[in-house]
Amino acid sequence: MQEKRKTVRIEKTLIIQYAQITPEPLCWDSSTIKNISIEGILFNSSKIFTNNAKLQLRFTIPTDPYNRLEATGEVVESFANRTRIKFIQLGEHEKKMISDYMQSLLKNKK
Repeated sequence: MQEKRKTVRIEKTLIIQYAQITPEPLCWDSSTIKNISIEGILFNSSKIFTNNAKLQLRFTIPTDPYNRLEATGEVVESFANRTRIKFIQLGEHEKKMISDYMQSLLKNKK
């Protein structure tokens, strides 16, 4: 099987809040992220979502705990309590927060 990812993913557990954008109003749930990259995340989910469903996401990066990261993601795959998300609206500041965090984790592994 050929690897589809274009960026490095880091295995790290983080707390996330997520809600499907439609139907309104948003119904928030909390869970844990299993891995993260600047392109997306894999998280534990209590629900199976349809591919291409849009989710609103909120989580905190430990290297910047006072700034909650908010993003919109699109479901790539959802199965057996896990959901893969591709970020579709992630600002440059948020990308830098994730990138800096990943770099700090990689640096500490050496």
